[in-house]
Amino acid sequence: MDLPTLDDAGEFNSVLLRVDINAPIVNSTILDTSRFRSHVPTLRELEDKKVVMLAHQSRPGRKDFTTLEEHAKVFSKILGRNVEYIDEIFSRRVIERIKNLCNGEILLLENVRFYSEEQLERSAEEHAESIMVRRLSHLFDIFVNDAFSAFHRSHASLVGFIPVLPTFIGRLAEKEIKALSRALRPGRTAFVLGGAKIKDPIKVMKNVLQNGIAEKVFLTGVIANYFLTLKGKDLGEENKKVIEENKEGVKDEEAKALLEKYGDKIVLPVDFGVEDGGLRKDVLVNDFDGRGKIKDIGIETVNEYTSKISEFETVVINGTAGVYEDSKFSLGTYEILKAASKTYAIVGGGHTASAANLFGLSEKIAHISIAGGACIRFLSGEKLPVIEKIREYWENKWKVKRR
Repeated sequence: MDLPTLDDAGEFNSVLLRVDINAPIVNSTILDTSRFRSHVPTLRELEDKKVVMLAHQSRPGRKDFTTLEEHAKVFSKILGRNVEYIDEIFSRRVIERIKNLCNGEILLLENVRFYSEEQLERSAEEHAESIMVRRLSHLFDIFVNDAFSAFHRSHASLVGFIPVLPTFIGRLAEKEIKALSRALRPGRTAFVLGGAKIKDPIKVMKNVLQNGIAEKVFLTGVIANYFLTLKGKDLGEENKKVIEENKEGVKDEEAKALLEKYGDKIVLPVDFGVEDGGLRKDVLVNDFDGRGKIKDIGIETVNEYTSKISEFETVVINGTAGVYEDSKFSLGTYEILKAASKTYAIVGGGHTASAANLFGLSEKIAHISIAGGACIRFLSGEKLPVIEKIREYWENKWKVKRR
């Protein structure tokens, strides 16, 4: 990895830190604190500095678009020290408070998406001229971006400070990039792709198959059912409807081309776990008459997939195998995660991570990504604006000196 980390920062006293603590909120209660906890290593390393954090919560128009007051309380509890919240971003009051910060103090500014220019898709150079960046940047020695799950966005708080402040990635971003980079190194690597969406796993498949990264791609979930229909299998109206609802932006011709060219590397289910009268029924693909909703891979598929998965050095799992929240249809997801945990397993996607937590397997997984869109784009081989801009400015302006 050629991005500058905190190991390259040298001497500094004040730091502007971008984190991603966007969390599910119901009735003003934050339900999941995993993203908060993921930033703890970075904050611990900065505990003797003056730290000001930028973060977002949801987006305008959504019910959970709110202030970061509760987020500061959650951070305070997790860190065991006070995280002060201020309900503005770059006002005169904010600037005076930052100037009067003492070493060891942490300040969390207001939800950056309250600022109308934050979400405009502009270049880093254009964002560097924004009011927020111009008013805040001169108050800090360095900018640390630890918000990996938002690295695919070219927003003001993510890229705007890169042209004007020496920029480093935090420990969470460093960990994510190292793990996901390993996933994209050719070798004894398998991908297990599932979930409800079809477009995202196809993007990953194209990258890892065309570039010789994956030896095998095991398909589960709706993406597996979609590929079975491309091979001519009639899955019935109910299951075809599910496929169509999750097929936006997908071209059958591209998927068929993958099947034709890489059919020996793409592994499809041989049976399903089908809901029949509220119960689970395992049916061979060749015997399935289209009656009943497919909610999991079948037992034969579970046995086939898990026996093969354990043979690989690295296994990347993105997307669940079925409706894992229902114990009748959790078998596929559970057994795949369990088998992968015996290798170097990389789990991406919110639902897959939630499943690993639910099954008590999180501690056995080598890396669980907290990122959604950024993880998919990285695995798809797409460039992430934050990474590209940090790299560009260190090559041309800041000239990092490796220790």
